[in-house]
Amino acid sequence: MSKHSGSTRSDRTGRKNLSTFDIAELIEVDPGSVANWIDSGVLKAHRTPGGHRRVAVEDLVRFLHEHKMPVPAGLEQSQVCVLVVDDEPDTTRIIARAIGGSHPDFEVVEVHDGFRAGTVVATLKPDVVILDLRMPGMDGFEVCRLIKSQEATKHAEVIAITAYPSEENNRRIMDCGAKMCLSKPLDLAKLIEQIALAVK
Repeated sequence: MSKHSGSTRSDRTGRKNLSTFDIAELIEVDPGSVANWIDSGVLKAHRTPGGHRRVAVEDLVRFLHEHKMPVPAGLEQSQVCVLVVDDEPDTTRIIARAIGGSHPDFEVVEVHDGFRAGTVVATLKPDVVILDLRMPGMDGFEVCRLIKSQEATKHAEVIAITAYPSEENNRRIMDCGAKMCLSKPLDLAKLIEQIALAVK
């Protein structure tokens, strides 16, 4: 389990995929050159349903290394960050250990109240947020709405957890933008599987 080192992640490099214009701005070349690299197959990319080119950060970094081009600061620091939010420290500790055991390269940060979670999300821009629904002060619904309402953090996949499962809670948190809601006691294997799917 790794701790946050204080490094910052830009909005652009915090994303998993970059457009041709993102890449052109990052490495200071013409967007047409990026498009040509993609079309000729030297830079791996995929197309969105709308036909736009998108390049995974790791594929861009590989391309830059192969062609002896400088890698912009921050691009290689795209370590997966998982924020675990629950007012019970024992719960966050168990989840963090499970993630660390399966994905030792992931950065895992534990937070124990909703207000603090809002601040940490804005700073870390995590890839995944494991979020308890019932917490004193700001509950999980409010935290999820906050995450999804901000341009810099809305990319985060929110996996809600609750000791009080119900159709109403599930509907509410999904309406707030969560990917899913898992019941406590947690099936840790299923949680780890969902985290891995979320960061693909």
